[in-house]
Amino acid sequence: MISAMLKQGVVAENAVYACDIDQARLTAIEGKYRVTCTPDAVTAITDCDVVVLSIKPQVLADVMKGLRGKLQEGQLVISIVAGAKLNTIVRGLGHEEVVRVMPNTPAQVGEGMSVWTSAGAVSQEQKDKVKAILGAMGREIHFPDEKYIDMATAISGSGRT
Repeated sequence: MISAMLKQGVVAENAVYACDIDQARLTAIEGKYRVTCTPDAVTAITDCDVVVLSIKPQVLADVMKGLRGKLQEGQLVISIVAGAKLNTIVRGLGHEEVVRVMPNTPAQVGEGMSVWTSAGAVSQEQKDKVKAILGAMGREIHFPDEKYIDMATAISGSGRT
């Protein structure tokens, strides 16, 4: 996602903060993309318009616990956490401006198809930001019903290359 957003000019290097508990991974990300890196999630989200949760499902509860109450009104959370329902993210973060996205593998080369849905509190301006971010990775389509995210995931996951 970082690569696509930078390449397409959706965001500037100095506006991206990456967070990971693995210092070696942070060093690699910082070297490759020249973005600001930190092991502290709260530091990473401070003053950000968009927060992307790109984590393993097994650490989601801990991450949400650490971020709960730290997100401000107007901050958009984009979750690409596999299998994590929109309601789970909203309740876990105590934050209503949440989008759930399931990009597919071709997104890595700008040829992806990302399907997404949003909580009711997500504004049109925030939806436009999501479209720009996902558009940097290929095509995107918004579904008002989350069940289509799961269907698209099942189809993408069973496809052949």
